[in-house]
Amino acid sequence: MAEKLFIILGILLALLVMSAISVVFVIKEHDRDKKFKARLQEAVAPSTRPTSAVDEEISLTRTVSRREQIMERAAALIGVDLQQSETYPIKWWLVPFLTLGFDLGILFLASHPLGGYKALLWFVEFVGGPLIWLLLTNITFKWFSNRRNASLLEQFPDALATVVRCVRAGIPMGEALRTVGRDAQEPTKAEFSILADKVSIGIPLDVALRELSTRIKLTEYQFFATALTLQARSGGGITQTLETLAEVIRKRVGLKARGYALTAEARMSAMILSVLPFVAGGAIFVMQRSYMSLLFDTPKGQAVLGAAILLMGMGMGTIQFMISNVLK
Repeated sequence: MAEKLFIILGILLALLVMSAISVVFVIKEHDRDKKFKARLQEAVAPSTRPTSAVDEEISLTRTVSRREQIMERAAALIGVDLQQSETYPIKWWLVPFLTLGFDLGILFLASHPLGGYKALLWFVEFVGGPLIWLLLTNITFKWFSNRRNASLLEQFPDALATVVRCVRAGIPMGEALRTVGRDAQEPTKAEFSILADKVSIGIPLDVALRELSTRIKLTEYQFFATALTLQARSGGGITQTLETLAEVIRKRVGLKARGYALTAEARMSAMILSVLPFVAGGAIFVMQRSYMSLLFDTPKGQAVLGAAILLMGMGMGTIQFMISNVLK
């Protein structure tokens, strides 16, 4: 009973932490809506304040308040990027609950081989459990971001080529960005549409580009923002710079594709090694059910099965980590 009580308390504690984080984000969204309505009311109402020109520095950094820094650090604890939360394939607040389910499954598997070691089991459940949950949550959000960034990087050379063709044809930069937002594929289409909309409502191009590079966090987009900002401030041709940047990105994408081709054998071997134990176990279960039932009906068998699944998962994760590092 004491062990079950500790487990229930640990689950309740994790749920309370997630609930607190959710409440903080809800409060932030409410404050953001209030600020937006206040700014909209101020823009609509007549203003008698004198206007003055203020020189802006060419910088890709933005001023972040202390409150925003705290919120970003709290979100970074579980791997959430607040600026990219709307681009995730599922609602971001669902991910912690899904990873909590996987975490409880891992703890359930670990409880069988560690059943005879109470102190070690307690340590794994109440110290390793939250750490595993945080790790799984961070990995999930990072996987979402990496997939989207990979698509943005692959589509970026074509977007730059479109901008170059429009500029050479005499089309203004704002309309060139609008053309990319209309003709490109997702997710580049959405990002350039946001950029063109901001420019069309009067936001300076360098400010909109700074926000774009900060939101996407790709070095290539920062180069793009810097080049267009300098061109808007000092004048001069921009087509050669954008063509060179597009060529460099194409070479990087091609090099990554070559890396995938060279590691195809290793990735296929890893896939076969991952699937083979389950296929062999299923075949043995069909032919010799009494032999395999020992893994499910006896405590020692459950301990062996739980340890095997955990080690299998660790091995698959290690292989995937090694391949990912090679392809970076």
